[in-house]
Amino acid sequence: MELARQMCASGSPINKSQLARTLGIARSSLYVQTKRPKMDKELAVHIEELHEQDDTMGHRKLAVLLGTGKNRVKRVMHKYGIAARRKRKKYVYPGKAAQVAPNLLRKPEAVEGKEIVFSDILEVRLCDGSRVRGCFALHKQTRAILGMAFDYHMRADLVMGTIQTMTFQAPGAIFHSDQGKQFGAEQTRHLLLQKGFVLSMSRAGTPTDNPYAERFVGTFKLAVAERYRYHCLGAFLRTAEAWVNFYNHQRPHESLGNLSPQQFAAQSALEKVPVITLM
Repeated sequence: MELARQMCASGSPINKSQLARTLGIARSSLYVQTKRPKMDKELAVHIEELHEQDDTMGHRKLAVLLGTGKNRVKRVMHKYGIAARRKRKKYVYPGKAAQVAPNLLRKPEAVEGKEIVFSDILEVRLCDGSRVRGCFALHKQTRAILGMAFDYHMRADLVMGTIQTMTFQAPGAIFHSDQGKQFGAEQTRHLLLQKGFVLSMSRAGTPTDNPYAERFVGTFKLAVAERYRYHCLGAFLRTAEAWVNFYNHQRPHESLGNLSPQQFAAQSALEKVPVITLM
């Protein structure tokens, strides 16, 4: 085939149509093949490899990880039918704390110069129908997950387990959550006080008061909980642990200049988060 292309190269007296009929091949095959199809295929393979870790990432985040243009990634994704999975309707949790803390985030003088940690509880269903609840703590400045815990129940010790896994230290930092009774429990308040946190709670029925946590719940459910069918808690925890560490160390965040939380912390000389373990 390469010899045939050389025979009918530019300026050659040999007619491409006649040569194609003689050889019994398509005339288009005699033209020089461009490198783009091969390069596009290689990029598509890399995109699929990254989607093995997190298939909720769109062309912007993928472009950062691949070190190429977002428009090129978008074109290749469209060409090969690769798409990020989209979000579903969020779950709303019942149960209001008997003791409600004030919403400090609505008081500029109360948050000035303070570190803020957002927290929330999410729910995952295994294949056998059992419900697994998880609690997490997210650092506002770096978007890093500071601590995470899962169990079959949704009692106060689930929140306490999350707080106890955190190595983050910032005396006077604000710990903000919704008005769930787990966060308002006496033992939770006591532990937060021991750790040097000041408790703050969203207004009732106002998830927009806890936006960072709500956004992470949606991202986690889409990237982990809804991606596979988990037959046991161990399988779910292994996947969740791998993804959370990928989220902290590699996943780009537009609000951080397309850096991961760990990269942003290193660049800003902030405290780094150790590897999260859930098993």
